[in-house]
Amino acid sequence: MTPILSPWSHPAPAEARVQKSLRQRVLVVEDELIIGEIAAEALTEAGFEVFTAASAEEAEVILADVSVDVLFTDINLGGRDGFDLAASALTLQPLLSVVFTSGRPRACHGICASAGVPFLPKPYRLPEMIEMIERVVKRDSPQ
Repeated sequence: MTPILSPWSHPAPAEARVQKSLRQRVLVVEDELIIGEIAAEALTEAGFEVFTAASAEEAEVILADVSVDVLFTDINLGGRDGFDLAASALTLQPLLSVVFTSGRPRACHGICASAGVPFLPKPYRLPEMIEMIERVVKRDSPQ
């Protein structure tokens, strides 16, 4: 009996493997796990390579090992906040772009606006998040 081969049983061609490695990398840091997973899934479906962390400390471990293009972080992480994480992340990876999010939009938006840093208030729609990440990547990529 001859097995029926499906597209899923074949290894990806070399060209597809190269394209995957050229995708922009996003680190999603969110202490509310379900929100972080939903954001990560949407970004993956949009073509990004996504890493997730539930705390600033976990994010720093990832940042020490993996080069990322965008840090998408909640500001209120339960322990150290997203501002502190961004400062240490930029020390590790100076070319990193940062996008903040928070459920406390008034106070946080003012801080981010005065610093010229992108801010996405919660609750956000997934297309808004993807659009903002894409805009930041396009703005900060070398021309």
